Amino acid sequence: MNKSIVFMKRNLKEMTRDPLIYIFCLGFPILMVLMFQIILNFTGENTPIFEVKSLIPGIMMFSYSMLMLITSLLISKDKTSAFLKRLYTSPMKSYNYIIGYFIPFLIVGIIQSVICIILGYIFGAISGTGFISFGASLLLIVEMLPMITINIFIGMILASLLNEKSAPAVTSIFISLCGVIGGAWMPLDTMGDFEKTAEVLPFYPSVYLGRVITNACHTKPDEFGNIVYYQFSDRGLMFLLILLGYMIIFGLLTILFFNKRLKNDC
Repeated sequence: MNKSIVFMKRNLKEMTRDPLIYIFCLGFPILMVLMFQIILNFTGENTPIFEVKSLIPGIMMFSYSMLMLITSLLISKDKTSAFLKRLYTSPMKSYNYIIGYFIPFLIVGIIQSVICIILGYIFGAISGTGFISFGASLLLIVEMLPMITINIFIGMILASLLNEKSAPAVTSIFISLCGVIGGAWMPLDTMGDFEKTAEVLPFYPSVYLGRVITNACHTKPDEFGNIVYYQFSDRGLMFLLILLGYMIIFGLLTILFFNKRLKNDC
């Protein structure tokens, strides 16, 4: 375990030296929330999906896609520089590498969650609508952990299969999927079959469960014109199982590709 800790410290240092961490992982969520709050203001506050209780879970989910990008960049750079090749001559095992990469990015993902929640409190106070309780904030962070994990795993998989130039390009596809199919700022609950398609991927279920915690309301009222709030119910349970299922699948794939393909490439 000491070997993993030493490797983790090295990766944390590399991450803090990289300005992309601050631009994409930390600065980008702030910019996104600010932009959509400005849009909400100019629409006369008649766009429910841009209200903080609905927007924050979506921005959190989308911000983790940037984490995937940074993960793939760091690992693919290590491959290109032959850093990993030198490490493979050490007594470190494959799980030391996986843990050493995973934990630092998990920390960044949690920091992203905290930043988004703080923004929720700030803009909730400005608008007078409020946000959520401290306990609900902690629950929201926990609920988003599977999505953070999935994005890190995808980044590690792409880095193990692709080089430094190709990995970011392929990552951009996943970033687009997060934005469009994740429902971060698109009202999927009014799109019928498109919403059903989005439900089988991990992005939208993560946002949906986040909105359950923040007590956000759906874009579309019920047949009587009443506001409908996101609820856990059987649908929420299904989304939770989908998230956990993807996390396990991508975790196993990470072990498979990182343990074999990356080692062969190095």
